[in-house]
Amino acid sequence: MAISKEEQLRNNRRLSRQIVGAVALLLILIGLFTVLGWVVGVVRSALDDTDRRKEYEDRLYGMVLFDTLPFDDVNSVDPTIFREAAIWGTVYQIQKNGGSLDDYERDEETGSVILPKLEVDTYIASLLGPDYPITDGSFETSQFNYLYDEERQGYLVPVTGAVGLYTPEVEKIRTQSGRTYVTVGYIPTLNNPSSGELTMTAATEPTKYMDYVFERGANRKWYLCGLQDSEMQTAAAAATPAPTADSQDPQTLVENNLDSSMTDAVSGISSGSAD
Repeated sequence: MAISKEEQLRNNRRLSRQIVGAVALLLILIGLFTVLGWVVGVVRSALDDTDRRKEYEDRLYGMVLFDTLPFDDVNSVDPTIFREAAIWGTVYQIQKNGGSLDDYERDEETGSVILPKLEVDTYIASLLGPDYPITDGSFETSQFNYLYDEERQGYLVPVTGAVGLYTPEVEKIRTQSGRTYVTVGYIPTLNNPSSGELTMTAATEPTKYMDYVFERGANRKWYLCGLQDSEMQTAAAAATPAPTADSQDPQTLVENNLDSSMTDAVSGISSGSAD
C-alpha cells in the first residue's frame, strides 16, 4: 500500500523530533558530567592544602632550624632570634629556588657570604608583618657571630655544613577563634660538613611537634604571633606509658637495688664493729 505524501511528511517530522530530542539529551548528559567534574575538582582543591602547607614550611624554616623556644608575644622575644631565623631562612630560599651562594659577594678576609640586608628584612616582614620593628647591626647567638657590614648593607654569613637542628614538615592547619594554628613536625637535619657549600637535607620522621600561631594583620595576611607546645605527639612518645611509683625503668631498678645492697652492707659492718 502506497504511503501518502502527508503521512510521509508526518513521519519525517517525527524522525526530526526524535533526532533533536536525542541530541538535546546527549547535550544535557555532557553538561551534567562537565558540571560534576567541575564540582569534584573544586572539592578536591578545597580539601588538598598541599600548597598551603609548603608555603608555611618555607616561612617557618628558619624558626624550626634552631628549635626556637615557645613564646606568647613576638615582642617579648629576643630580636636576634628572628634575625638569625631570617638569615638561614633566606639561605634556604636561595637554594630551594635553584640559586647558589656562589652568586653572592664574599668577604675577602673571612670568606663569608655577604647576604643583603634587604633580603633578610623581607623574610622577617613576611613572617612577622610589616609593622614589626627591624634593627640592624652585628649580633651574636649561641651558634654564630653575625657581623653586619654597614657599607655593603649586608650580613656576613659563615658558609658551613653544620647548621641547624631540624627542618619543618607541616602536619595540619586549623583556624579557631580568629587564629590559625599550624602544627609543625620537627625532622632532624642531616648535614654534610665535608662539603664547602651549606647543605640542608632532612630525615623522614618528625621527633616532636610544635604549634605556630598566626593572626591576621596588614593586607589581611596571616603573621606569626606565638609558638606553643603541640598536643600532637610522635608515635614513640604516644606509645610510651608514663612512669608511675610502681613502674620504674630497669636502669633505675638496678641502681636502687645496688644502693639498697650497699646500705645493708655498711649497716652490717657497723653493727659488727659495735659488737
